[in-house]
Amino acid sequence: MATAQRRKTVTLSTTELSVLGLLSAFGEHSGYDLKKQAAAGVGYVWTAAKSHIYAVLPRLVEGGYATSRRVEQSSRPDKQVYRITAKGEEAFRAWLEEPVEERPDGRSTFLLKIFFGRHMSREALVAHLERKREWAEAHLDEFRGIEEQIRDEESSYFGYVTLRWGMAHAEAWIGWADEILRELEERP
Repeated sequence: MATAQRRKTVTLSTTELSVLGLLSAFGEHSGYDLKKQAAAGVGYVWTAAKSHIYAVLPRLVEGGYATSRRVEQSSRPDKQVYRITAKGEEAFRAWLEEPVEERPDGRSTFLLKIFFGRHMSREALVAHLERKREWAEAHLDEFRGIEEQIRDEESSYFGYVTLRWGMAHAEAWIGWADEILRELEERP
């Protein structure tokens, strides 16, 4: 009886995928440099503690998603620099193009993927934006239904105030998505 080999499915964390994105976008870097790059760019939508970046780099190398090499420095201790591999690029691009699930903790995987938008197909990018727009429209419709119920109730004033924030937030997502979709149509 022949034994079928089973392939272990590896699921990379969002932090690991973010680090792959930084390596893809900025090339070979040390962990310290990656943390600086993250803080100056993607850190506005996704933050990882410096210890997380240092922890995932060896795992990425072990999994074949990145390589590392030691760089000698004359006035400082040697450092490790990392480079994304073809396997890492493939995993990163595949993740970028997967539909986004909203996170309950408020961290925006959607915005993280948009930040790395030049690394995915235009079709996937447009699909992300259209799904986000639809999500915002659905929330806005839901909020408007609630608004009709509580607008004039004095006891619901502060609930109404927070509902208005939710409505403004949804309207902002819709307006932003429309603007970006128009800009993408005009880009070569």
